[in-house]
Amino acid sequence: MSNISAEVLEKAKTEIREDEIRKQQSLEQLRDFISKHAFIKTCRTEDSFLLPFLRARKYNMDRVCDTFEKALIFVRTHDEWFDWSEDKFNRTMELYDTGFIKVMKNRDSEGRRVVIANNKLDMEKYNADDVFRLHCLVFLVLANEEETQICGIVYIDDFSEGITMKYLSMYPLKSMYDFTIQLKVTPVRLKNICLVGLPSFATQFLNIVKLGLSEVMNQRLHVVDNASEIGNFVDQSVMTKDYGGDFDGDECLKEFRKIIEANIDTIRTFLDFELDMTKAEILKDYHENIGSFRKLEID
Repeated sequence: MSNISAEVLEKAKTEIREDEIRKQQSLEQLRDFISKHAFIKTCRTEDSFLLPFLRARKYNMDRVCDTFEKALIFVRTHDEWFDWSEDKFNRTMELYDTGFIKVMKNRDSEGRRVVIANNKLDMEKYNADDVFRLHCLVFLVLANEEETQICGIVYIDDFSEGITMKYLSMYPLKSMYDFTIQLKVTPVRLKNICLVGLPSFATQFLNIVKLGLSEVMNQRLHVVDNASEIGNFVDQSVMTKDYGGDFDGDECLKEFRKIIEANIDTIRTFLDFELDMTKAEILKDYHENIGSFRKLEID
């Protein structure tokens, strides 16, 4: 039985067309899709695993099934980003503890989670895979929250404190493209993306982000000059003090760390599926996209 509030349940009804009958019917349709799938050999099918996909795609079953299939493919073709073995998890949490990414303690007035990445990275210690693994972990933990499944996420990427060419060059262009694909296949409602203080030499980075996003998400992508403009897209009061809000950044880090630790065993079960990759026709499309992307890289 769901323990989310009546207000959020009403939002689910009005924004994503969810009611109990539609939810149960759609769960059965998705289970049927999985059971008859050509290359999904084994996969979790309990409500808690499937519901995020239904809610992220507003119960449009064509889009739900497409996202579900692509999400499994993405995980299997990006093992390094979803490796939460003890050593990798500890390394990922060391990066988290630096404050590289923070989830605000409180939701905004629309019930959305607010996530800020500040791009302050020790490049001698961490690499691009560490950054992407941390993002995948945080987003999947958020996708496990029922209220977040319904209300969504605001993602803020802050480049305002001296991002250098050396920092951007750490990210292979293909990996940046793949990261935008990851944003599309992770079962969350990404309500806004805000890029702050992006330097002029990072135009190619911005073009890569746009290339990987859907038309709708490109409309939700905002580029602003400084942090003071973030208030146009999210309640600034829920932000940390360094962004004009009311909360201590370390407090936000500690609070969400507890949530990660409480959910990591569940998140690891996201990997509990088996695919027959020899039958995965979707890989052909994936490699064709990468081929086009490599042409862009050469040009």
